[in-house]
Amino acid sequence: MKSTLDRRSALSAFTALSATAAAAALARCTPGGSRSTVDARPSQLPSSSSGGTRSLPRWGRPRAGASSRFWQQWGDGKAELIGYDVITPRYGHLRSAEVAMIYVTEPFSRRTLIKDDSAQGDDRMDVLKVNVSEKFLTGVYPYSVMTSTFCPTDAIRAERFSPAKIALSAQEWCGHVYLGVWPDERAFALRGMSYFASEGDTDDRVECPDNCLYEDALLVQLRELDGPFNNGRDWEGSLVPALWRNRRSHQPLVAEPARITRRELDANVTRFQLEAGAFSKRFDVEKAGDKRIVAWQSSDGGRGRILRSTRMPYWQLNGPGDEARRAEFGLDGRLQPVIAPDGGERPGF
Repeated sequence: MKSTLDRRSALSAFTALSATAAAAALARCTPGGSRSTVDARPSQLPSSSSGGTRSLPRWGRPRAGASSRFWQQWGDGKAELIGYDVITPRYGHLRSAEVAMIYVTEPFSRRTLIKDDSAQGDDRMDVLKVNVSEKFLTGVYPYSVMTSTFCPTDAIRAERFSPAKIALSAQEWCGHVYLGVWPDERAFALRGMSYFASEGDTDDRVECPDNCLYEDALLVQLRELDGPFNNGRDWEGSLVPALWRNRRSHQPLVAEPARITRRELDANVTRFQLEAGAFSKRFDVEKAGDKRIVAWQSSDGGRGRILRSTRMPYWQLNGPGDEARRAEFGLDGRLQPVIAPDGGERPGF
């Protein structure tokens, strides 16, 4: 695999720590290892709105626009907020988590690949963004994780809603990390910043095969909001893992062979089954109406089920007393107790 970094050096930096040593470093918040060498020449960095754009992928004009039916739902000036009851794995235990998914359309700049309300003409590219906010406790200290995925609404790449950008930030009492991915046709730009000395700062370009999907974008694509996923057929190709799943593994982010099969679970729900190496995950999605993801379950023990959903301009609801509106999408602000190791089974999982 070609990249701006010496991939062999990067891989050796990751494999130098044994699984036991890495786990101990995580527990102590004192990771070992030396800082990896970073090639930080400006022309190789994903740029900001104030810098050049040579390193960013070029997104062409759409082959087809989003349908009027899509815009009737997603052009109302509101966001869709969905609350989920979630079990998430961390440090060898299953934890109860508060998860909200926020879907909203917004204007994006083709030049900077950043949200830009002033983008006009050829520079404007509308996207459907999904923010996944996950909060949970690990013993005495909390985790807060956010993944943002920006999917163009028009048909540009081969598969609808292929992402233009994915960003992850994670905070806990040991420190915080950031990962950003900017997909291109056969590669993606990757920027990472970590408080771990053994990881340091990373700026890279990673090649991936044709027909490559991104696991984070499946939260949009499998909802089939403007036509069937993969024309209604099973899919097989290469998948870039979800940034948070990859983050927990402390492995280089590379595409892996994967397949997605679909079957009608009942008259109301389609089940999509993802298989990617030793990892598997199933998504249960409504066939009609809002076509929400109503439940998921993965081979690492993670699972979730929908609580409630609503549409609202949440950015306006930031005053005292607006906290009560969280009940409209199933969240009341209180984290649940830690789940026993076996997790148990509850309806909806």
